Amino acid sequence: MPPKVTDNRTANTESLHAVEAETAEAAQRIVATYSEDFLDAVTLMSMLGVEPEGLIHRKVVADLAAEEEEAKKTTRKTTKKAAKKAAKKTAKKATKKVTAKKSTAKKTTKKAAK
Repeated sequence: MPPKVTDNRTANTESLHAVEAETAEAAQRIVATYSEDFLDAVTLMSMLGVEPEGLIHRKVVADLAAEEEEAKKTTRKTTKKAAKKAAKKTAKKATKKVTAKKSTAKKTTKKAAK
């Protein structure tokens, strides 16, 4: 039967934790340097397990999706308003042309009557 293995490194755990923290900080700097945008950095940090405390990938993705939806909604509203204004302008122009044609027809009949 093999001898029982015990953990004798109680003092070493603190030094290992310090080394892990330094390595995590270095990895965060490298990820921040090479990532294309914020979402890419968050994704890579969470995949490597070196994300800072409080940074949760799911929350970041949800926030970015909400911001994109708000941006899409605002642009849609402006395009609808612009389309309505354009439709009103064309309707006004059409009515002006119709009235102009009627007035010219009346003038010609008056001239012919004289």
